[in-house]
Amino acid sequence: MERADVLKNYAAFEAMRTELEASHLEKFAVLHDGQLIGTYPSIREARTAGNASCGVGNFTTQEIRSEPIELGTVAAALS
Repeated sequence: MERADVLKNYAAFEAMRTELEASHLEKFAVLHDGQLIGTYPSIREARTAGNASCGVGNFTTQEIRSEPIELGTVAAALS
């Protein structure tokens, strides 16, 4: 997955964050091509669904939290 795809998915997630927090808090979102594929109760289920619907590694997952988490230097390097 290209960096541009990851950024597109993250921007889409941020745009729908409030709605997702209201109805899917503490679940995991699967995004592909800037679109929400679904939400799942565990990261394992999210990755399984993403692999099945988008192809292995051709999607991103994002935990739906009300508080942002620090992703460390890797995330900082991407910005």
